[in-house]
Amino acid sequence: MTRPETQSPRPLTGKALFDDLTEDTAPAAAQPLLAKAREVFGFVPNLAITMAAVPAALEGYFHVLQAFGETPLSPIEQQIVLMSVSRANQADYSLAIHAALAAKLSADADTVRGAGTGGAIGDPKLAALRRFSEALTVSRGQVSASEVESFLAAGYDRAALVAVAFGVAVKTFANTLAHLAKTPVDAAFAPALASLRQGTESRVQALGG
Repeated sequence: MTRPETQSPRPLTGKALFDDLTEDTAPAAAQPLLAKAREVFGFVPNLAITMAAVPAALEGYFHVLQAFGETPLSPIEQQIVLMSVSRANQADYSLAIHAALAAKLSADADTVRGAGTGGAIGDPKLAALRRFSEALTVSRGQVSASEVESFLAAGYDRAALVAVAFGVAVKTFANTLAHLAKTPVDAAFAPALASLRQGTESRVQALGG
């Protein structure tokens, strides 16, 4: 008698891995951290809920973000770094968040658009910051001497080099997890991402694409 073939259960991938994780079902140790996120944003971002699967990871991420905020880079420069890293990692989730936060800091609209799409940034120093942040991300830290020299020539110092490297490390973790979990962009940040996409389409059309 032939035994019927049995099929192994399809492996859970992406968002399905975290579908059962919500603000209410997250581990108890993560609840105070999620409450803190709600205080900051007015809601709990989807990626924070994903990170809550490991409360220590969520807590650590909050701590390193706070530490990055204390680097010598200005608040707008910090957002430029985080946007540039997210763009280099093709991470729409974080790109949307930091485009929205940069705009909230009253960053010039063209600067936000340039950092988020790879377009021109009028401020030469911020343009150099964007280029170096992307180069450091794409090269996995193995930038050339000329790239370092160009960054320093734009008015930055070695402390800024460390700050950018720190930002790359911090944001790459979030980008990686968002890709792994296929975390959907929060409704509050979706308009910022849509604006960036319109900017990208405009650039392509201007180039005859």
